[in-house]
Amino acid sequence: MVQINPSLPSSRRFGRTATTGIIATGMVVLGSALWGLPPFWSPLGKAFGLRSHKLYVLPMKVATGKQVESIEGAIASSMAELEKNLTFGSPKFFQGKTIDKVLVSNQEKVIALTFDDGPWPVHTEGVLNVLRKNNVKATFYWVGEHLNNFPNIARKVIADGHAIANHTWNHDYHDVDKKTAAKELGSLEELIYKLTRVKTRIFRPPGGVLDNGLVSYAENQNYVVTMWSSDAQEASYPSVQGLINNVVNSASPGGIVLMHDGGGDRSTTVQALPTIIKELRRRGYKFVTLPKLLEMGEQDSTSKSTPTPKRAADTIVESI
Repeated sequence: MVQINPSLPSSRRFGRTATTGIIATGMVVLGSALWGLPPFWSPLGKAFGLRSHKLYVLPMKVATGKQVESIEGAIASSMAELEKNLTFGSPKFFQGKTIDKVLVSNQEKVIALTFDDGPWPVHTEGVLNVLRKNNVKATFYWVGEHLNNFPNIARKVIADGHAIANHTWNHDYHDVDKKTAAKELGSLEELIYKLTRVKTRIFRPPGGVLDNGLVSYAENQNYVVTMWSSDAQEASYPSVQGLINNVVNSASPGGIVLMHDGGGDRSTTVQALPTIIKELRRRGYKFVTLPKLLEMGEQDSTSKSTPTPKRAADTIVESI
């Protein structure tokens, strides 16, 4: 048994002694502080069996130089793949564009469920429970203030494998200059990465307001601005059945569904979600994340983004 001492200089801890431990016969368990990896709750942490920042003892076998090099290569490859899975970029075809749905080949019946204004106590976890039970991946548009207040809830979203998008720091509808827009998007972008190691270049303006400076800035920064083609209309306080009807009756292939997990009481949304999923599946729909939907659209050489009409600020129904 060989003990790894976290107090050693990084050049010694990251050397072949530590690497050799990875080819041990037992499960490799390292503290996240030791390797500088994300905490145990993230996909990266889980992939490497990270559990805490404590000191662990590693069972080891003597390895040849080739074995060590092979393991080092495998780790680098795995890390690169995991980082890729935590990067929700803007495909080149959609960079700098505003869309409300994605045209996919043969009008394939795929649809993206999206949730705004989280992370939020109780309701975000309620949505996660429904998605988990139904094996559905969705896209969550976070607000910076909420992420700052409820980081542990956000980590559960990441741990479940959902996609993340930018919904500004303050969720402000007012006109902003370029400097303020940069702060609204940039500050949230930085916090998302700091807490979850996720990178995202997908944006939705608060309230769907397209002409207050935020969308212009986002498009100039090559974000894809994603609106919606189906609206649950939670701000009108529909019944559970009413909310279901709002989503299901407006569903279309390549569509983007707007719902909320935060910003207020979303219990009706949580109650309606299982039936929404069931009914859309009955109609032949498959659920994908927004990044996957964009990827499908880009891969189809004939796909085109559908511009979203200008929406007057005084007609906005999204709350908070």
